[in-house]
Amino acid sequence: MKKLLLSALAVFMLAGCSTPATTEETPEEPTTEEQGTETPAENTAAELPAPRDTTKTYKPSEDAEETACTEDVYTTACSSIGADNLYEYLGRDDVVYIDLRDYADYAKTHLRNFEVVPYFAVIFNENAGTEGNPQLFGGTTTEPVAAYEESVDLLEAFIPKDKTVFLMCQSGGRVAQMMQLLEANGYDMSKIYNVGGMAQLTDSAYAEWTTNTAELTIDATYSFTGLTPVTAE
Repeated sequence: MKKLLLSALAVFMLAGCSTPATTEETPEEPTTEEQGTETPAENTAAELPAPRDTTKTYKPSEDAEETACTEDVYTTACSSIGADNLYEYLGRDDVVYIDLRDYADYAKTHLRNFEVVPYFAVIFNENAGTEGNPQLFGGTTTEPVAAYEESVDLLEAFIPKDKTVFLMCQSGGRVAQMMQLLEANGYDMSKIYNVGGMAQLTDSAYAEWTTNTAELTIDATYSFTGLTPVTAE
């Protein structure tokens, strides 16, 4: 769209600065070659790859052998988009960008256009719903247990179920957990990407996307009001 607007502006400026015609003859229409056959694309964003790159390998644990990545492995090692190419897919209007870090870390440095949804503070804790633990889900990430009757609705408010979503945190570990939780709640995982963590985005290509306010300190307190606790039967 920007290229289209710039092209239109350039044409307007050239027309305004051109020398007035000295004849009343109607000018001939420019030929196809003079006009050019290429029309600027309204959306030049790169096509999104599948979220997991099954040509890669990963280590399930520190002592394990390298294993082929599969569609249900959500670690950053198997992601098709990460620190080496994320900058190619930023600023799109067809992607929802979510940062799972706490507000305090997010405030110090983050990528523009990423909304913060604190994973540990808001989404998951194995003791969720008990005093001092306001998170939406307890249990495990593969078998999450809703702490409130409204937990699923709030999860879908934070993470849209019908959108393509890029998730990031500090190193990608929280994202992998969140993706397990999303899968357990019926999300289409072909739309969910683990794009890694802020700690990995050291390339200069991210400078224009990064907001650094290291001097800013936030002391956040998290709680939900008006929710209905799920009582154990």
